Amino acid sequence: ALLGTAFSAEIDPSLTEWRLLKTDLEKVKFPLRDYILEVKAFRPDYYNTNPSYTERFAVWKITTMMMLLHAGNWKKQVGRVTWNTIKYDEGRDIAIEECDARYEAYYSWPANGEKEQIWAWNFFEDHVELTCNGDMQYQQRWDEGEDHRDKPGLPEKCAALGAVDVDRITFRHMAGEYIRARPKEVKEPEPTTPPKATTQPEPTTPPKATTQPEPTTPPKATTQPEATTPGALIEERRTCDCWTKECNYCSNLECTVQYDLINGYEGIAVQSKLGWRILNSIVLYDEGGNTLGLFQWNLQSIHLTGCISCQSPPAIRSIKPGNSEFWYFNMDRIDGVLTLTLGIGGHTLYSNTLKGECADIYSKIDRFAFSDMTCENTFSYSRADMVAGTRITPDCSGACPLM
Repeated sequence: ALLGTAFSAEIDPSLTEWRLLKTDLEKVKFPLRDYILEVKAFRPDYYNTNPSYTERFAVWKITTMMMLLHAGNWKKQVGRVTWNTIKYDEGRDIAIEECDARYEAYYSWPANGEKEQIWAWNFFEDHVELTCNGDMQYQQRWDEGEDHRDKPGLPEKCAALGAVDVDRITFRHMAGEYIRARPKEVKEPEPTTPPKATTQPEPTTPPKATTQPEPTTPPKATTQPEATTPGALIEERRTCDCWTKECNYCSNLECTVQYDLINGYEGIAVQSKLGWRILNSIVLYDEGGNTLGLFQWNLQSIHLTGCISCQSPPAIRSIKPGNSEFWYFNMDRIDGVLTLTLGIGGHTLYSNTLKGECADIYSKIDRFAFSDMTCENTFSYSRADMVAGTRITPDCSGACPLM
């Protein structure tokens, strides 16, 4: 169905009410800068959160929705957006093709696992937001397109998508879903203020207080010496990306570093550029090389596969995007309880305890690797405590320039 008039950005008034998408290919006139696009979707009753590699990226899955974005006419496609009604184990949930080199992870399970879901796409001049039942699931700044060797030119393409006025959409693989237009509020949020209020009722009360009894006393202080005295056996190495063909997509143990994180001395210390969209990702393995999960975080959110998915605390969200910071990730037993800590610049800013099955799983950590990290990032390699795989070389086996 072709809705609206051919040369007007005004929307069909009937679209302010729910409109059923009857087929898997529907074209709709929709000025995304003027209206919020709401999608009523339905999680399937049967689904697989860990599909095969071939099926993982297929857009015809029953969980997948797609929008092709156009500007001015139907022949001018300026963007493609793909997202899912479920959260996948490996975090391959959502992607804007012009901005993301790979699929990104949701912040939490959509609609807390409920079948009916209300998604809201909100396009601003400097960024785009996606919420589900009011919970933020994805954000992308137009000036932060991913700089990745596998998809060159994304920063420019992402900026171009943000600059164009999308006025029509082709909906693919969405038969049975509903769409409607919701007028925007007159005033957009300030670009320097993260849109946190929709998912955090009390921004002035750090959520970490409930999981960190003594925030002024970093838990790691009993096991980690001062960062200014790293010792002669510490050297800086590249965070070699394991998500490559040569590393068999993080399955080749020669692309990992063996390290007893639980009983280690300093945790995993990294120097990287921080932002709202790009996740710092560490893959965690057991002694047999089996993947236990991923620890991922950015200025917006913190994730540990299967156990933690939350907003970053105010102390982290207040960091200016684009800054390069020294941070550490640690797992330690504090009073017999397995505790995850994340710190920046020598100060612990987030901690959470792991119990039950989560503690059982992550107490087996024996090695780690970095996924989707750039050559500009480094980590502190302890020759006394760590054993690097043969592909963890100063130039990441040729993938990065020598330092």
